[in-house]
Amino acid sequence: MILSKIIILWTLIFLNIFQVDPEYSTEYIGVFRGNSLFIQNPYRNLSTGYCITKIDLNGNKLNLNYQVSALILDFNQIDLFSPVSIKIYRKDSLCKPVVINPDAIFYHSNFSFNEVSVSDTLLEWETQGEHGKGNYLIEKLSDGLWEQIAEVKSKSKFEKAMYGISPVLVPGANKFRIRYNFKDDKYLYSREFDFEYYPSSVSFQINDSNEFLKLSRKAHYEIFDAGSDLVMEGDAIVIDISRLKEGDYVIYFDGIAPAGFSKK
Repeated sequence: MILSKIIILWTLIFLNIFQVDPEYSTEYIGVFRGNSLFIQNPYRNLSTGYCITKIDLNGNKLNLNYQVSALILDFNQIDLFSPVSIKIYRKDSLCKPVVINPDAIFYHSNFSFNEVSVSDTLLEWETQGEHGKGNYLIEKLSDGLWEQIAEVKSKSKFEKAMYGISPVLVPGANKFRIRYNFKDDKYLYSREFDFEYYPSSVSFQINDSNEFLKLSRKAHYEIFDAGSDLVMEGDAIVIDISRLKEGDYVIYFDGIAPAGFSKK
């Protein structure tokens, strides 16, 4: 009986010593500067093998061969001067991976995007450490490509500065980023940020003179006549229909939810 207890106790001790703790990790945050990152992956012994169990890049696990002594991060599909977060997971607290060239992602600059947020009416950001004259390019991901949707001049303030624009949103997922251009053709990107947009439905009323449509909220509209020809398009909360001929029309809001009205 005593021998059984000793065996159980030593078994528990053995399992506790060699248990893999997923919390053993180190995170590196920086900016992709165009160079690969080299990481030394120590080999401990036959029972534990190599130190690194996985590496996450911007929250996504990298598909690497972790059974080698040196790992190379090429940052495929990461744009130059975009922010990167690299989290290295290891088997225990005893093994210590080594980043050979940390300067590959460390960017020596006082500038930072302190905060970036977006709602259905406002995209705003706070910065600190601006470098003289510069500007901000607001970009939106569309069909897999980044497109510029707005440009804002910087306030050239080393202390904190706030900016904002009215974003153009589509129903569903919207992804944005901000590029800060400063002296000597240098630039830095903000993190990418997402916003799920599900707008409320639009209702409308025609005024007594049949000259205006008043919408319940601002929306993109398209008006088609009885022959299915597009006769008006725009973004508004009040639509001037005084130039439309008498007849029946169909109006679309944000490309969906068609409704009909008659111009008398």
